[in-house]
Amino acid sequence: MSVQISASIDEKTKKRFDKICSDIGISPSGALSVFIKGVINHNGIPFTVAAPQKKTDKMPREDVFGCMRGQFMMTEDFNAPLEELREYME
Repeated sequence: MSVQISASIDEKTKKRFDKICSDIGISPSGALSVFIKGVINHNGIPFTVAAPQKKTDKMPREDVFGCMRGQFMMTEDFNAPLEELREYME
């Protein structure tokens, strides 16, 4: 039995999300299902959530590791649990 969840995001974010999902060949609903299964598998968020790093003269912005301009960083074991979720991506 499927249930519906909802979340509100701004239109620009939704368009970017849809484009990325399309580029990797997954539906937005499928991507969210993968994320939710990842949260369950990790018993928490499947990547490190941290405050954005401040840009300094010593650290150019393009050198910040991760996605979302340094706001999120993936853990070293991120891909291993996602292999178990491959069936949900199809």
